[in-house]
Amino acid sequence: MKKYFNIWKNFNNFYSTATRNEFSYFALIHGAIICLLILLGYGVEHPFASKVIGTLGGLFIVSSILPCAALIVRRLNALGKDRRLVFTALVPVVGLLYLIVLCMKSDGAKESERFLIPG
Repeated sequence: MKKYFNIWKNFNNFYSTATRNEFSYFALIHGAIICLLILLGYGVEHPFASKVIGTLGGLFIVSSILPCAALIVRRLNALGKDRRLVFTALVPVVGLLYLIVLCMKSDGAKESERFLIPG
């Protein structure tokens, strides 16, 4: 959970880099929290409690936009891609999926260093 909260603490850091492990861990935990809030919203039958859970879920999603954008930009920096690619997430469905697949790629420099034969 430390990694997850470190992403929230670095919500304004758009200039450093992020590892693939850091990105995938955040995406997994963040997706699980959103799914849990959605399931709670559908599972509660009391109208007031359902509205409270829906409001909390909406506030959580809106408040997480900036940390998610910062993480994606840091991941794009690590891949050597242009940071303006983050705007492809504004294209419905396809843009966000493209961005997630792009961010899940391994770092090119680190991968090529593994296969170098010394000598």
